[in-house]
Amino acid sequence: MTPTHTFPPRPTLPAAEAFLAEMRETSAAPVIDASTVEDLPTAFVLALTAVGRALGEHGDKISVIRPSAGFVDAFSDLGLFQDLMKMEFCQ
Repeated sequence: MTPTHTFPPRPTLPAAEAFLAEMRETSAAPVIDASTVEDLPTAFVLALTAVGRALGEHGDKISVIRPSAGFVDAFSDLGLFQDLMKMEFCQ
């Protein structure tokens, strides 16, 4: 079973770096609880985009549980909405 990553309201750059490091060590597609995210910094959006693209090459994708408006807006604000739409959304 893949563990769920629960993102805080305002993830930090060190959290993005830790997430990327963890993703390099596993082949499992992440499950992310984004329900409390208020603001997602650019570094985290780019990290998720990179992970999503890498997984897509192997036919896998990121699963997102209850994405908040702040989570969705962060991708839209950077013009990366198409990358967000490649993720699987769950309730």
